[in-house]
Amino acid sequence: MQELWTNWPQRELDGLAKTYVLVQWSFWSQQVLVMNLEARRKDYWQILTHHVVTIMLIAASYAYHHTRVGNVILVLMDAIELLFPLAKCLKYLGFSTACDVVFGLFMVTWFASRHVFYLMICWSIHYDAPGLLTSACYRGTADDLQGPFPTSYKWSDLLAPFRDPAGTVCSNDTILTGFLVYLLALQVIMVMWFALIIRVAIKVLKGSGAEDVRSDSEMEEEVAEYARPEPIEQEVGVEGIDLKQWERRTGAKRATSSTGITLPGHSDRKELLNRIGCEKQID
Repeated sequence: MQELWTNWPQRELDGLAKTYVLVQWSFWSQQVLVMNLEARRKDYWQILTHHVVTIMLIAASYAYHHTRVGNVILVLMDAIELLFPLAKCLKYLGFSTACDVVFGLFMVTWFASRHVFYLMICWSIHYDAPGLLTSACYRGTADDLQGPFPTSYKWSDLLAPFRDPAGTVCSNDTILTGFLVYLLALQVIMVMWFALIIRVAIKVLKGSGAEDVRSDSEMEEEVAEYARPEPIEQEVGVEGIDLKQWERRTGAKRATSSTGITLPGHSDRKELLNRIGCEKQID
């Protein structure tokens, strides 16, 4: 972890690293627009807070030249992004065993990447960074870097990296604390989401079924969609249908015809016959 903080500030990025950071920032920025175009979920404010904090952290790490630690965090966040869609695809294709394995891997990867390695980085910001980063300011390009100068706490100097890539950039305990607070805010939101995932998984393991979970939460709804059992299709002949049992179960009223034979009400009868494909045989 200590290598994340050595040789700061690194003014230059190669093209691939710069593209990766800017694409990530663009993606999360458009997500704020997309989520306001869709129907609001009950965890709307959690998602909005997550997106806004993520955008701010990516922009700040880019402006303050902490792109190494920023890239590590982005990779940790992206580690699960292929596993869960893959589990859903396997479910749709009918590979139940493979789907369960991938979903289990998704949960383990989520916990390891977002609640273990992520917190290790937060600890490094608190413990390693203050001793490895000089509390000072620098200015100039990578080829003409000037400094260190005494650190500054002026808002004009703190905002300078966002205005001028070759301008003044500072490091001090206040800046590091700001990064840490925002990262821990993301951790709180991710813990809440992981609790929802565990709750749905436990309900499925207990046999209550994912469809018993009623939620407008995006994370809970997606997990419930993964865990929802496939409908069982079975061919049943007309002679195998017990109309009396069906009537008792549905509460349908019976009507008497002119022949003295009792059948369910017309609307209920058509509903039943539509299910067995006999609607063309009886008017």
